[in-house]
Amino acid sequence: MLKKIKTLAGDTLIYGIFTIVSRFLTFLLTPLYSNYLTLDEVGDVTYIFSIIAFLNIIYNIGMETAFFRFYKKDDFIESQKAFSNSYLVIILFSLFLSFLIFFNSETIAHSLPLTTNAIELIQISAFIPFFDSIAVIPYALLRMVRKVKKFSSLRFLQVMTAVVLNVVFVVAFPWGSKGVMLAQIISNAIAVFIFIPELRKYLIFKIDKSLLKQMFRFGLPTIPASLSSIVLQIADRPILIHLTNSVQGAIYSVNYRLGIPMMMFVGVFEYAWKPFYLSNYEEKDAKQLYSRIMTYFTLICAVIFLLTGFFMEFLVRMPFVGGKFINPDYWEGMGIIPIILGGYFFNGIFNVLSAGFNIEKKTDYLPIAVGVAAVVNIGLNFLLIPIIGYWGAAYATFIAYFISAVLLYYFTKKVYFIKYELKRLFLIIFLTLAIYYSFTFVTQGLELWLSFVLKTVALLLFVILLKIFGFFTSSEISGIKRLINFKNRK
Repeated sequence: MLKKIKTLAGDTLIYGIFTIVSRFLTFLLTPLYSNYLTLDEVGDVTYIFSIIAFLNIIYNIGMETAFFRFYKKDDFIESQKAFSNSYLVIILFSLFLSFLIFFNSETIAHSLPLTTNAIELIQISAFIPFFDSIAVIPYALLRMVRKVKKFSSLRFLQVMTAVVLNVVFVVAFPWGSKGVMLAQIISNAIAVFIFIPELRKYLIFKIDKSLLKQMFRFGLPTIPASLSSIVLQIADRPILIHLTNSVQGAIYSVNYRLGIPMMMFVGVFEYAWKPFYLSNYEEKDAKQLYSRIMTYFTLICAVIFLLTGFFMEFLVRMPFVGGKFINPDYWEGMGIIPIILGGYFFNGIFNVLSAGFNIEKKTDYLPIAVGVAAVVNIGLNFLLIPIIGYWGAAYATFIAYFISAVLLYYFTKKVYFIKYELKRLFLIIFLTLAIYYSFTFVTQGLELWLSFVLKTVALLLFVILLKIFGFFTSSEISGIKRLINFKNRK
């Protein structure tokens, strides 16, 4: 078991190193936008990208999930068929949709609450999901064949291009929100060229109709779940802007992004997790393995929650080109950060729990869990936002993610029951919340340096309390001691 956990940890680490660098570069766009775009322009960009997130699910038409399930690591011909079927369907369907949006841009623009250059923004952004979709299956292939370094480096290349182009189009040539869209579409278009080697090896211009029917039968039911999942991720922003204004949307969006450490870990873990469980589910100790992974996943999330929740305020006050790292106009919304972190955590729990449903090919449970949560999310947004503004959007998102995880856990008992280490999981969550809120209260009004010292002490206290309450097993303590001794010998 330990060897397999190390394999998952190794893949996650490689994904993580590249993703951390990439996400940090993307993270720099937040202060860039807050200092060089108007609040209305930030609101427009937020709104358009939230719509694109929905479109990406429709463009992929369930083929990414189907490719993962029908890829056969020991049968190149079948894998080639699965690749070709999914890739050709996606590219034809997405091209049709993008042209449809482009030629109806004026009608679409009039129906959306955009404030500047609406028609032009729609025309440019129409092809962003098209180029996104071109890369979906090749990236999935790299994950299945465990070409982790290549996957990560290609992702990094795209992100680096996007960041550089944002600087050019937003700062050097102040094109505003139009510059953001141009940077995104050009960086996404790189996928046309970087995956030529994979296309030459795996793509055949012939569709296997029998296999395609099976792939549709498996993949199409995942679309409602994916759409509902996107509702949980981004529906709050367009609803917030609709019910309030672009300024509220901009403040919420910028502070939402400050939860990026948790989002980043959950994302890179998912990159490694899906190929991992699909490769190990036939092992005798698979369920015990998955249970232990859930515990370690929760522990890492707890550390990320404390680090981000305690120290993000110090980061946003740092100097940055054009002003502070985050413009002071946005500081009032920092209170939502721990709520967003909690939401991302339960999203990660949902991802871990979803393994059994994909293993058993019973994906029809996923849209039920996510669909209920999405409906709750929308309802709470409309209920809470008029009362407490963007705080309502944050609470609605957190509650919805929590509900999706709870429902999926309930369904696992029927589909793929795993005896999780609930006592250890609840101990982690209890200690995390107790330490966070206690030290947040104690450090209110203190000077920054003293607050920093006390919050650092809180992190050490978290580890000590885990030990006192008997969280660590004897084998885990022995492993930690071996790791420390190994480092000392080096």
